[in-house]
Amino acid sequence: MNTLTRPFENVLITTVSDGPFFIDDLFQRKFSHPAPGHGNSVVCFYRKNWQQFMPICYVNFNQHDEIMLGGGATTDVFAFRNMPRQLISEIKSAGGIYLHMLRYSIHHFRDDCEAFFGYTADKLALEVDIKAGFEPTKYQHLIAHFHKPTTTERKQYLVDKANSVGPF
Repeated sequence: MNTLTRPFENVLITTVSDGPFFIDDLFQRKFSHPAPGHGNSVVCFYRKNWQQFMPICYVNFNQHDEIMLGGGATTDVFAFRNMPRQLISEIKSAGGIYLHMLRYSIHHFRDDCEAFFGYTADKLALEVDIKAGFEPTKYQHLIAHFHKPTTTERKQYLVDKANSVGPF
C-alpha cells in the first residue's frame, strides 16, 4: 500500500479527470458556485463498502507555466459522519486529511512545476499548508512551496509571477 495514495484503511487519494462529477455538490456547499471544470482535480475518497465511495476532500491544481496554483480546497464534514470513529481519530492524529492531500499532490505534480502556490485567508487551512511545507510570501494570503533547489532571485520571480495572477 502506498501511504501517499492510501494513507488510511479504506481511504484513497487520487487525481480524477472530471472533478465536478465527483465533488460539485461539496464545492457548491462551501463556495456557492460550481466546481471548476479545468485544472487537475485531486479527490480523497472514503470507501464505506464496495458499493459506496464518498468524496471527503478536494483540491484543484492549475498549471501556470512553470508554477502550480492550488486552490478550492474543501473537506466534507458530513462525509466524516459515515466513517468509523477509530478511522476519524487516526486521521485527526495524523494531521487531518487535507494535509495528506497536500503531501500527495506535491509528490504527484513535483515534476510538472518549479514551485507550488496557494492563496488563503483561512487560518486553519494556513496552519495545515505550513505543516505541508508552504511558507508565507511578501504578499498577503499568498503562500509558496519550493520543492526544488533554486536561487533566492528565482524564488522571488516565481512569487511575483504567482501574485500577478491575483486570487486563485
